[in-house]
Amino acid sequence: MSLQHKLDAFKADFVAGKPPYNAPPEIHPIMARATAELIASGQAQQALKAGDKAPSFALKDPDGKLVSSAELLAEGPLVLSFYRGVWCPYCNMELQALQEAMPSFAEWGARVVAVSPQNAVNSRKAVRTNALSFPILSDTHNDVAAAFGVRFALPDYLVALY
Repeated sequence: MSLQHKLDAFKADFVAGKPPYNAPPEIHPIMARATAELIASGQAQQALKAGDKAPSFALKDPDGKLVSSAELLAEGPLVLSFYRGVWCPYCNMELQALQEAMPSFAEWGARVVAVSPQNAVNSRKAVRTNALSFPILSDTHNDVAAAFGVRFALPDYLVALY
């Protein structure tokens, strides 16, 4: 099953309130509103596009070791995934799909690295829970995400919901 099919199935179960989600129905319009506003904001146009030069960065891995993009790129192509955190089921499904695709990436000599604002403890948990063979680097203030044009602020009403 493709990642998109898994995401669609998860969303259908979540909206239907199927266990283990049991989300109250009144939250769905709030979440849909936030999504629609994010799409309408044009934020996606701020993200780097194919062919754009990626900014360099240095972030810590879950063991506190500083990892630089220059070091990673010296070993070959790099696949970056910007990941909200271990709490996000959609994000975890994406990481699992990346893990499943590792043999294809390896054929191209590419490495995979996830970048997240979460702390090292939660990154270790995400690696363990999702059985990942690639690291999650900590971008605690989302500065690298901003440099790539993918950082955005949640509206106050969604923060209150969460």
